Amino acid sequence: SSGINAEWPLRPGYIVGELNVRKMTVSSDKDKYDVKLTAKPNHMILGKRLKKDFKPVSAAIAALTDSELTAMQETGSRSILGHEIGYEELHVSYQVKSDTGSYEAASMHGVLILLDCTTDQEMMDEGQAREVINRVQKMRKRAGLVPTDKISVFYKFDGDTKNNEDMIRTVNSHKDMIETAIKSPFSGAPPPENIIFSDEVEVKGCKFVLTICGDREAAPTQQWPTGRPTGKFLQVIFDGSSREVLLSPNGQNLTTHRLQNEVKAMFGLFGRTIQLSHNGDVVKLSASDLTHLDGGTVDVTVQ
Repeated sequence: SSGINAEWPLRPGYIVGELNVRKMTVSSDKDKYDVKLTAKPNHMILGKRLKKDFKPVSAAIAALTDSELTAMQETGSRSILGHEIGYEELHVSYQVKSDTGSYEAASMHGVLILLDCTTDQEMMDEGQAREVINRVQKMRKRAGLVPTDKISVFYKFDGDTKNNEDMIRTVNSHKDMIETAIKSPFSGAPPPENIIFSDEVEVKGCKFVLTICGDREAAPTQQWPTGRPTGKFLQVIFDGSSREVLLSPNGQNLTTHRLQNEVKAMFGLFGRTIQLSHNGDVVKLSASDLTHLDGGTVDVTVQ
């Protein structure tokens, strides 16, 4: 419980990578971080055994000092108000009081782990960059792409909100990190015409458009070979062909923006401007869901 022995054959680089932390410090100096043991009684065990004496014994347990708990840990038990209390009958935790950071502590098998939870703007920006990476990888999967497909990713922000400013700072300062993770160029320039997939995403309240470009078309959306799909759906018609599209795929309501991407994927129309219409009226692109079109028909025309 005094820390990690510096002589142990640890691999800090591996541990840091697996835990997604920035730095690992090996130390046996418990006092350096002002680590103290604190205890509470195990209510289920001691409450049943002590009965009316449980309340005063509980108060005495909570008042035990770090040195007293350390001694109790070594001996296995301690006499408290005339009752022999076993160390295993306590809920023991570590309390860290340090001027150098905000720590959470945990211990197992004699090893004490301190996690510095102090955050700064750089760390928060890095967290947002990881969220951007996550959105790109999800889009690649939805587009049916594989890791060997050569692509470029483009982003576009609309407006000058505070959330947009923060995200723009993040993608600019962590561009190398994002490109390394997605193994593709990542740019704020206008996308070329060879669009594979495009969609609006949201990270920490900031909405922006991500567009994947490359030489490969997105995999067509899987349809139902026989029968009708289960759940709400609409029928999409283009050039004499019709397909059914679920209105709530994966539990998320379909929007007109997502429908446009689905239509382009189904009929191989990426890189072309299309118009969607229902009962003769143009379906405008928006974030509103289309559940009200359940059982209806949407016509697709290329402009």
